Amino acid sequence: MSLHTRKPPARPATIIRFAGCSVSAMVDPAGTGRGHRHILSGYAPWIAATQACLIIALLVMTGGVMGWCRPAQGADPRPAAQIPDPGAPLTFDEAVKIAITQSPAFTKSSVDIEIRRLDETDSRYAMVPPLTFRTYYYVNRPSAPGLGKPYSFSFTTDPYNPLGAYFSLQAHKLGTKVAVLSHMSVVSVGLERLGTLYLQLEALHRLAGYQKNLITVAQENLTYAENQVTIGTGASLEVKVAQQELQLARGEQEGIDLAIKRTLTALKNSLGLPASQNITPVFQDSRRQVLGSFNPATVTVEEAKSRSYDLKALEIYKQLQAYNVSLAIVKSFPTIALNTQTPDPLSVSTGHGLYVGLGVEVPVWDGFSRIRNVSRQKAVLRQADAKIGQRADQLEDKWFSQMAQVHDQKVILKNTQSLEELARLKANQQEVRYHSGEAPLPVLLESRKTVLKAQKDTVTRGLDYDKAVLKLRELTGDLGNTYVDANSWQK
Repeated sequence: MSLHTRKPPARPATIIRFAGCSVSAMVDPAGTGRGHRHILSGYAPWIAATQACLIIALLVMTGGVMGWCRPAQGADPRPAAQIPDPGAPLTFDEAVKIAITQSPAFTKSSVDIEIRRLDETDSRYAMVPPLTFRTYYYVNRPSAPGLGKPYSFSFTTDPYNPLGAYFSLQAHKLGTKVAVLSHMSVVSVGLERLGTLYLQLEALHRLAGYQKNLITVAQENLTYAENQVTIGTGASLEVKVAQQELQLARGEQEGIDLAIKRTLTALKNSLGLPASQNITPVFQDSRRQVLGSFNPATVTVEEAKSRSYDLKALEIYKQLQAYNVSLAIVKSFPTIALNTQTPDPLSVSTGHGLYVGLGVEVPVWDGFSRIRNVSRQKAVLRQADAKIGQRADQLEDKWFSQMAQVHDQKVILKNTQSLEELARLKANQQEVRYHSGEAPLPVLLESRKTVLKAQKDTVTRGLDYDKAVLKLRELTGDLGNTYVDANSWQK
């Protein structure tokens, strides 16, 4: 009877792979193990627990972000086009509501906001590194003992910098705010143009009324000249002169009618309405509708600076550039990569299961480009400070220049009104002389024509003054802040 020494069972080997930090499942190198089993001593419980924690963390990070990230806000449905009823009165306030919703002049800047919001949403999802699933199945493989399964699969992530993702998200949030303020600036300028159209419509209709009276006066003068020729006390040359004056008056009337049609077409285009759409703008008392209670004598340049959309956008741009500086710094930090995969089917291995690896990627040499980029972004930040001061000075110059324009137009309007009053007094004087028999009818008609021309000049100068005041209202930010709230665009 011989005694055979019983060999102890082979201890399973623990394989640890460092791709950064990688752990694997346990295998039996002698091939005597009966499948995969857990060992309660040594490092096996720690390795298995670490493997399970990494897999769970990966799944939680991937699935949990779906509930944390908001949907893309740039895909908000656009409101339906507003078309006023034919014949319905369209006031300036109602026209503003339609223009803000669908004016082609505001489309580009409005779409810019949507694009910025999509970029912001992309940055939110980028807070979690992108996960890629990859699988292979080998139809034929080299024949060798110890080959595992003929297939493999893996989950991998791109190099991930959490600080960089955070600062990128904050930068895109500020970019959205800049786009909103830029849109508000475009809307403010567009509302100024819309108000100008209403002022022009009222002025043109008043000019048309005065021009009709001028045609009536020219017609009376022509009739008088023809009667004088008939009775033998006039000359044919006077008839020709009267006919030419009547023709010129009618030509001016046609020009005014064409200007009214052109203004109405421009108004439809500003509202985003088709050319065939009939509208009835309420242009009477347009000065009150467009200018409201705005008083040029009470506004200050400080108010203009505090309301300026451009200055507000530059301030946010300065914050954005500060984030760019931080982003340039964190780009030099190590990045993290995560990998989970099965053994390679072409390698001789008895391993099986998932192998989880956590890697770190450290930049070593790039010619100091990252350091120079930090200096570059800091220089751009200093440029932002200088640009804010420069833009504030430019706004102040524009404000004083527009104030001078308003003052000059006001003086011209007063002088024109004085000339109109003088022409009216002289016309009354000639009418008294005509009724007393001291002056003939042509003298009276000439004085009436002078009054009508003076009234037309007053309307024209009044329009120039109102347009200057409206420009000042837009420049000071009162027009945009009255009709549009920038906070309503923030989400």
